[in-house]
Amino acid sequence: MGDVQALPPQLPQHLLRDPEFVRALRDRDFATVFTSARRHGISYRRISEACALKPDRVSLIAQGKWAVTALATVERIADGLRIPGALLGLAARPWEDSLPMSLPEFDDGDDDMIRRQLLRAALAAGLTGSVLTALTHTRQSLDVALSANSTPLELTDLEAAAETYSYGYGGQPPGRVLADLVADFAGLGALLDSPQPIGTRVRVCRTAGQLGGMVAIVLHDLGARAEARGWFATAARAAQESGDTQLHAWVLAREAMVSINYGAPRAAAALAEQARRLAGKRPTAAATLSAAVAARAYALSRPARPSRPPTPAWSGSTPVNAPTRGSRTASRSTTCTCRTR
Repeated sequence: MGDVQALPPQLPQHLLRDPEFVRALRDRDFATVFTSARRHGISYRRISEACALKPDRVSLIAQGKWAVTALATVERIADGLRIPGALLGLAARPWEDSLPMSLPEFDDGDDDMIRRQLLRAALAAGLTGSVLTALTHTRQSLDVALSANSTPLELTDLEAAAETYSYGYGGQPPGRVLADLVADFAGLGALLDSPQPIGTRVRVCRTAGQLGGMVAIVLHDLGARAEARGWFATAARAAQESGDTQLHAWVLAREAMVSINYGAPRAAAALAEQARRLAGKRPTAAATLSAAVAARAYALSRPARPSRPPTPAWSGSTPVNAPTRGSRTASRSTTCTCRTR
């Protein structure tokens, strides 16, 4: 018993957005169109029935042995496979007004010129109902993104996690803490990939700066200096985008501490000075850390003073100020002990 097709076979939407397939439609390369349709589950028999073409004619077209030149045939193919007229250089087809349509979307890396050509072709046919629907859909999609005011639950959880990590290892091995940090950091990428209100995006970037800076610190503790530098750079970029100058200053000051530990005090001083400028003059934790790191870096950057020859401390056979027998001078220790609190 033969198949009864209630609706014409419809090409998948992702195929209609494929740059190579779009070029084939634009060039009316129906050999590529038919073979691509077959790869996506539409047999030559179904193409034949939907487009009112003889089966052997469809086979010849698919093999590139028959060229489609008649406008009526092009229109039958567009209607049979539900190909929007603009993609084939035709006016909008009658059935397009009854179907939801959106402007073509492309994945990252696709040719932007294709999008422009499609839009120009669609608008060249006039402000038809399908084109107006597509324009409205595009505008409304941005309106939805702009009007969104709810905070993703994942972001609230990640902000709480960032605060927990700030208290240190908590008795856990650094490797385990690093794994948890990186897993949480990866969750922020998904939030940045989707449209977010400005306030939410700022929070995402701030949390990324915090988590990224702590990843860098753990990597430094594990001895992965080069990888730590990369994470500090990412954390600084996220902090800068968030507009949180105190966080940005903290990231730079912590990176300066790494430079000190690896014997590069001048590089540390440059980073610490940048951190001090960002932190400003208010008595914040970031400003205090930046000043302390800068002082340490400058102290280590000073060239060592040349040693002077010892000055004789005695005249004759008795040292000056040395206690003599019978002297009532007591010997006292003059060592100064510095303590940090």
